[in-house]
Amino acid sequence: MSVLSSEVANLKQLRDMRDRKLSVVVAAARPAWLIDVSLNLEVYQLVFDVIFRPYPGKGWFRRRYRYDGQVDVLHFTGEQPFPESELSKLSEEALIK
Repeated sequence: MSVLSSEVANLKQLRDMRDRKLSVVVAAARPAWLIDVSLNLEVYQLVFDVIFRPYPGKGWFRRRYRYDGQVDVLHFTGEQPFPESELSKLSEEALIK
């Protein structure tokens, strides 16, 4: 297996592991969008934002998470309100299915 093939396989595995953890967080709060993903394969980590409504009856929020693939832990690192008027600018491809 080439180095590139190995990195692609590792990235897919890392995303799949993150998605399993994230699905629990957004299960009752869909629709949700995954945006601004950054990757660090050296430490097997993804940092990303999720736009969704985590609190019933409240507005939209942009939450930052860090997924540590070495220990399979999803860390919540903060949130800020997200204006509903900005939802139309979010990509359909970023929608969590």
